[in-house]
Amino acid sequence: MADKTQGGISAASLPVRARFARLLRLIPRPSTNYAFQPIRPSPYDLLPPNPVIYDVGGRDARGRYSFGPPPRDSKIICVDLVPEPGVDIVADAHDLSIVPSGSVNCVLLVQMLTCCHTPQRVVDEAFRILRPGGILYIGAAFLLKMTPDPADYYRFTPAALVHLCRQFEVLASGSTRGPASTMCDLLIRYLALLLCCNRDRLYGVLVEVFRCALAWTKHFDRIIAHWRVAQSLYGNSYVVARKPG
Repeated sequence: MADKTQGGISAASLPVRARFARLLRLIPRPSTNYAFQPIRPSPYDLLPPNPVIYDVGGRDARGRYSFGPPPRDSKIICVDLVPEPGVDIVADAHDLSIVPSGSVNCVLLVQMLTCCHTPQRVVDEAFRILRPGGILYIGAAFLLKMTPDPADYYRFTPAALVHLCRQFEVLASGSTRGPASTMCDLLIRYLALLLCCNRDRLYGVLVEVFRCALAWTKHFDRIIAHWRVAQSLYGNSYVVARKPG
């Protein structure tokens, strides 16, 4: 019996690595992230009807984050350096001069401030474009792997984000990713690095293998993330702030 073909190529003739890669893509990828507490107040709970929301650096996320989907009556504008599907404005977060001052109800800076060479300038631009009473949300990495896309400059504690937002009224700050979730993600990558023999493809495969094997350990955060001593190993930081006025 003839082998089944895919795109004119015999399935039996496909390289073993290619077939293994296809198999890996069929396996659901468990997340290592576990939010041990909700973000309260949610930025979206603080907005007026028909808000204008700028999602800066979120690419195609369009305001869909852990604190919930954006209000149905909101206008979402996605800003990014790269012209990709879902991006409405191509601009640098350090210079949003294309956006009029005092024209926005909410600015979201989610997991992008680490890639900004001058974070204070980005926060100052958010302050400028926000209307009085407008809401700023920042979510940033602390103890997580580097993401050089396009460059990785900083890590932030909650106190650092509060300092960046000193022009604002800070409503909430803290972390949602505890030590179990944080160490789960780092351990997966450490074990893959240890066993990959400096081979990029093998490293990628091992990351997925260890992710499937160890992702369940993140659930220990249900208990230990609330311990006082756990604060030194939180994986991320966030702040919810309001522009005075």
